[in-house]
Order: sequence, then structure tokens, then C-alpha cells
Amino acid sequence: MRARAYENPGRILSIIEGEPRPSDGVPLFVGAQAGWSGFLLERKEVFGGYAASFFWPVPRVILVASGALTIDYRAGLEHHHFIAGSGSVTIWPGNYEITSLTWSGDSELLDVEISPPLVKRLVGGGPALTAAQLTPQLGIRDRQLATLMRAMEAEARAGCPAGPLYGESLSLALAAYVAGRYSVDAPRARPQPGRLSAQQLAVVQEYIRTNLGSRLSLSELAGVVQLSPHHFSLLFRNSVGAAPHQYVLGERIRAAGKLLAGSRTAIARLAQMLGFASQSHFTEAFRRATGLTPKRYREALGQVAPQLPEARREFRKPA
Repeated sequence: MRARAYENPGRILSIIEGEPRPSDGVPLFVGAQAGWSGFLLERKEVFGGYAASFFWPVPRVILVASGALTIDYRAGLEHHHFIAGSGSVTIWPGNYEITSLTWSGDSELLDVEISPPLVKRLVGGGPALTAAQLTPQLGIRDRQLATLMRAMEAEARAGCPAGPLYGESLSLALAAYVAGRYSVDAPRARPQPGRLSAQQLAVVQEYIRTNLGSRLSLSELAGVVQLSPHHFSLLFRNSVGAAPHQYVLGERIRAAGKLLAGSRTAIARLAQMLGFASQSHFTEAFRRATGLTPKRYREALGQVAPQLPEARREFRKPA
């Protein structure tokens, strides 16, 4: 029931009884309001309800974060009944219409909309993800998919400290996983792509080093070597042994170590210079990487010069 044009206002909409509006429930968190750059996501509390018709314009993936829902609906001549328990995932394909929908129970849902325009931009028009025909999955158990969704929510709730690069990467990973596992004709496993050329890798690495203070995005990095974000992400990981967002974080930590050793610049200012969302984000990321806070690291320089952990090498593997 397409009724009126579907317009996306930063909230996830369904066409309910002919009208585009947010699904029933109390919104608890809306990712778009936190500057989230990936797929639209929101957490909401849902109680019992009924709708004579329900239409999903684009694919949706819904995780039951707590509680449970009992759902009855009709799609064409088929009647479906299922219980979506805590930790379960339901996938609704795009352009999917159901009638006589009834739901009961009390639960919190994490709802993610797989946006075709964003997928197309990240994939570069590749058919595997943009044209995938999904099949409904009702209250299934998929730990990997649930983990991806929780990671998206955690990053958005934290204020997106890793910037658009991580949000785009998580969204791309979720779209690829859903298309590869739950499409009508799931693509067979393909050989892993190659690597970036030595020249391409050098250009990207130099771009990252000179733009550490920027809110780098996957699309931006891919554009440096004129690749789609999806293809670039695969080639880059094969080239350096880490995803782009991991590599960028590693470079920021290495640069921070040098600046802490070579200047007395305030730590808050260093965080800003290196593209961290805040001083607290910088402090936590540096502590996880080195075992020391930036302050303790700088203090230790007056005693024995500390070394960044060998684990940092994972961000600098040669092509």
C-alpha cells in the first residue's frame, strides 16, 4: 500500500494504514539525532497493538533488545504466527506488505533500516547488495547480526566518537551480511579480492596521515584511489591486515605518542588535532592501545621513555 510518497525525515517510517509514520511505540533513542552517519536506527519501547495494513518501503532489521513480542499477521493468503524473544532478530524485506497485523507483549526493539541509496553509494552500484531480494526472517537467532546491530547502537549512543568512517563501515558490513545470508539467491562465496597496489596504498596512507584531524569517511578514503567504498574496504583490509577505521585509529595513536613526547600541548588540544571526538574518547582509546592514559604516558617520559605496544604493528603491515 504505497499511498503517498515515502520521505525519510531521520526517523524510520512505515506505511501504516496508508499513511507514512513512525511505527507504534515510544522512541528511546534516535540515531540521526546523535549525528550517526550509517543506516537509520532507533531503539523504542513497544506494547501491544493492531494495524489493518503495514507496508515496509525498504528492508528493516529488528532486534528484540529485551522482553518478547507475539506477532500474528497475514501476507496475501498466508497466515503467520511467531514469538520474537529477547535477542532474536526479524528481517522484513523492502516493498513487503502485510495485513491484519497484531502484536502483543512489552519489549524494547532496536530497529535498523537498510537504506538502498546509502548501500548504493557505499557499494558503487554493485548488484550483490543493492539488488538483493530478501526473504522474511521471523524471530530468528543470529548472534553475528545481533552483535553488529548492538555495535551500531553503542557507537551512535556514544556520540559517534569514531566519526563517519566507523558508521559507514558497520552499515556496509550489516548490509553485506544480510544480503549474503538471507537473500532469495544468496551469492556463493567468492574468492577474496586482491590488494591495493603499492602506489594506491602509499597515496591512501599519506592522505590519512595528513588528514588525521578530519572526520574521515569511508567514501572519502575510497575516492582518493577512485574505488567504491565497498571494494576499497576489502582491498585495504587485505593490504594492511586491518579495516580502514582500525588503521586510522592506529595512526592517530602513533601520532599522539609522538606529540606527547615532543610537545607540551594540552591533551584536550591534542585530541582535537588528531580527530578524536573528545578528550575522554582520546584518553580511553590511548589507554586501550598503550596501557597508559596520555597524562601518565607523558609523565613516564621523564623517567623511562615508554614504547607503544608491538600490537600497533598490525596497522602497518606492508602490501
